[in-house]
Amino acid sequence: MNDPELAAEVRTSAGDYPLWVGWQIIDEVGERIRRIMDPGVAYIITDEGVYQQARRAQNSLEMSGIAAHLFVMPAGEQNKTLATAQHIYTWLAELKAERGHLILAVGGGVVGDLAGFVAATYLRGLPFAQVPTSLLAMMDAAIGGKTAVDLPQGKNLVGAFYQPKFVLADVSVLQTLPERELRSGWAEAIKHGLIMDDDLLSTFESQTDAIQSLEPEIATDVIRRSMAIKANVVSQDERETLGIRVLLNYGHTIGHGIEAATGYGQYLHGEAVSIGMMGAARIGNGVGLMSDAEVDRQQSILTAYGLPLDAPTVDPASVLEAMRSDKKVASGNIRWVLLEGIGNATTRNDVPTELVEDVLSGLMS
Repeated sequence: MNDPELAAEVRTSAGDYPLWVGWQIIDEVGERIRRIMDPGVAYIITDEGVYQQARRAQNSLEMSGIAAHLFVMPAGEQNKTLATAQHIYTWLAELKAERGHLILAVGGGVVGDLAGFVAATYLRGLPFAQVPTSLLAMMDAAIGGKTAVDLPQGKNLVGAFYQPKFVLADVSVLQTLPERELRSGWAEAIKHGLIMDDDLLSTFESQTDAIQSLEPEIATDVIRRSMAIKANVVSQDERETLGIRVLLNYGHTIGHGIEAATGYGQYLHGEAVSIGMMGAARIGNGVGLMSDAEVDRQQSILTAYGLPLDAPTVDPASVLEAMRSDKKVASGNIRWVLLEGIGNATTRNDVPTELVEDVLSGLMS
């Protein structure tokens, strides 16, 4: 059947699953679950910030004959821990959760990562689905099956690859997001255009106002196209072994370095990635892959979406140190994702340290 909300089918070793993207579709989640499975009981995991959306999902499930329980965790990355997972395990055990029952994450990346980790591990695996409510989660965390919790020693150190049964993104819920978080999410969406789709990037340029004001048709279209790019990459390289999925890390080498060096508090993820993409563009320009005009084009788009281009208060030496301990480092060399022109990402691990230091100094002065 033709489904206009279907953005992509993600193909994985654990089976294929649909990515639904639309406007006001959170109220259809129960009916859509019934199209692909009959869990009988569902456990919705959410946080205080998006409780209203979780209640809408719960009502939809109950209207479709699925008993739905709700666990509301405190919001924030500081709660993405084994301690919170333990609370949820206890709750599931008390409710006598069974293997065929469904865990449904309704929230941003923290909720999705944690709920997915619980689903992957409780009873050695319960079916799991994602209803991302932040733009960042729609673009990134909800697609691809990465689940994790943080340890005091670092983020996402305990986790598993565990694919959902579906992802349902209701673009209308983004109207409740703070402006800054919305901007942060656009950075990841724009990144998908920069690395793989010049046409999508052109839409971001020509429809800036309509997209930023979440005009239903246009905003849903660009989010659907952007999510489809991530889905396509994950389908080709599910576990990051073929050098394709790594291309999604454009801007993330410096971006993660900035986040780590500033204690994950000063910059939102998309803001750090935006600065990181400017750094990567300058490095690409320095090694002769990217023209001045292309660097300027990238800068103009990020500026139009209110994203930062530099990090003047950050110490470049501590960013470099954080980058060197990143999990993308292969045999001591940083593996850079660079653009060989707009829409064409590639990797290089022969970037001269002096160039990196110069670019970092330029971003942070």
